[in-house]
Amino acid sequence: MKHYNMLYTEMFRRVLIYNASLYLQEDIPRQLVYIGLYLFHIAGAYLLNLNHLGLVLLVLHYFVEFLFHISRLFYFSDEKYQKGFSLWAVLFVLGRLLTLILSVLTVGFGLARAENQKLDFSAGNFNVLAVRIAVLASICITQAFMMWKFINFQLRRWREHSTFQAPAVKKKPTVTKGRSSRKGTGLYSVSSGKAEAENIQKKM
Repeated sequence: MKHYNMLYTEMFRRVLIYNASLYLQEDIPRQLVYIGLYLFHIAGAYLLNLNHLGLVLLVLHYFVEFLFHISRLFYFSDEKYQKGFSLWAVLFVLGRLLTLILSVLTVGFGLARAENQKLDFSAGNFNVLAVRIAVLASICITQAFMMWKFINFQLRRWREHSTFQAPAVKKKPTVTKGRSSRKGTGLYSVSSGKAEAENIQKKM
């Protein structure tokens, strides 16, 4: 029980440190950009009466984000856990593709075949060609921007990982053969033995 309490305490501490780092000065502009994109698309879906499409896309997007935060919690408990991030990377790309497919099918084909295609502010009908092009353009640009950030993040992470695990080049130590060392030792002992014998004979 004490081990689990220490584990949860350490995990909670790491979460607090990470959340505190999000509000550092260099991270605030990035967070403001994403918050602005969220508000822009949510407000656009509400004002243009695209509530169903906006709700489906938000559920899809936040499901992937939820998986990312769950994987991050597991990573805080055990730094060797990396499978969740791999699954998140795959689902992130699939989420972007599904967002584009649903948007094109709904706005590009579904609304284009509707009978009422007149601009009417009182009735809340904005189903005209210019609005449909603007909606598709904003969605495509946003998805491309998110994919660009994602690819740069993955490339930077891959470079750091490859640099960290690069094997250090080590010099091979010179190993002397046992036979030659034995020969050298034997010659040295024989010569030293002869010298000692000659010294003894001279003294005698």
